[in-house]
This record gives sequence, C-alpha cells and structure tokens, in this order.
Amino acid sequence: MARLAAENANRELQMANDRRRNMVRSAANLISSHGVSATSFSHVLADSGAPRGSIYHHFPEGKRQLAEAAIGWASDRVLEHQRACLASTPSEVVAWFIDLWRQSVLASGAMSGCAVAGVAIDTGGDGDLIGVVRTTFRSWVTLLADQLSEVGVPSDQAVSIATTALAAIEGALILCRAEGGVEPLNAVAGLLLSMLATQMPVSASR
Repeated sequence: MARLAAENANRELQMANDRRRNMVRSAANLISSHGVSATSFSHVLADSGAPRGSIYHHFPEGKRQLAEAAIGWASDRVLEHQRACLASTPSEVVAWFIDLWRQSVLASGAMSGCAVAGVAIDTGGDGDLIGVVRTTFRSWVTLLADQLSEVGVPSDQAVSIATTALAAIEGALILCRAEGGVEPLNAVAGLLLSMLATQMPVSASR
C-alpha cells in the first residue's frame, strides 16, 4: 500500500514538473514573438495546455517569476547549443552561434526573435528582471569569448568580438521580424564571418 502511494506521489510530481516545464517553454516562445506585456497567463495556459491552477501553483510571485523562468529556459537552450560547438577557427565559432538563430527565424517564419531581448525591451522599471537579462547576455558573451580564445583569438579581442557578434545578431533578429525573412541575419552573418576570416591573426584562423 505504501509503495503504491509512493508511486502515485512520484507520478503526480513528474506530471507537475512536466506542466511547469511546458508552461516555461510556452512563455519563452510567446515572449520571443510578442514581448512580455503581450504575453498573458491565459496565452501561456492555452499554448501549453496546462490547467489554470498551475499558474498560481508554480509561479506564486506572478508574471515576473514566469518571465525569469522563461529567460532561464531560453538561455539554457542557447548555452547547450553553443557548448556543442567543435570549431577550430573564430569564424566557425561565430557561425555556429548564428546558425541557432537562423534556425529559429526559419522555423517561425521570421516571427520569433530572442526571448531574452523580448524581456529586455519590455520590462518597464523592473530592475530585478533587467538584472537577470544582463546576467544572461553576459553568460553568452563569456562562453563565446572563451571559445574564441580557445581557437587563438587574444582574450581582450575575444570579448569585443563576442559582444559585437551578439549585438549584431540581436539587431538582425529585429530586422528579420520587420522584413519577414532571414535575409537581414544572413547579411550580418556574411559581414561578421568575412571580417573574422580576413582580420584575425593566422594563428587564430587555423
């Protein structure tokens, strides 16, 4: 009897975790397309299929808590993708990063951008949430810079290149939304990769 009760409890816990994970994923996807203000709990529930009570159970602190979780989910996907990069040149490091965003633009018909940027430009005066955004972007820059350093780019240049690449890509994603296609991102990618191929030291391009 006790074993059956434990199994039921574990099953319910797993279901609850799955519901939370689905809501966070839905929130991240909706924020990347519509921003924070236009992403309501009702939209998240409809998109995830979770019961209404789930919002108050998993996110008792409200929308800010959900937005933070969405940022974390989106960042985990970015970091996981980039850590799988086996590049041997600076261009390959940046190209791998760009490819993640190209896939997102193509899959969404240019309707989806970056969930973290979606929070950054739509948070009002929420200093705590901006702090989470800042920490997230810095973690991406740090990883990119570390990978660039590993293929021979001097550390001071690596940070500048990583920051420039991220800023250029985020801007390109906005233009992709406006243009309804991936062409702005491809244009940015072409220029970034060309500059890296021609301006990096020989030791960093092998």
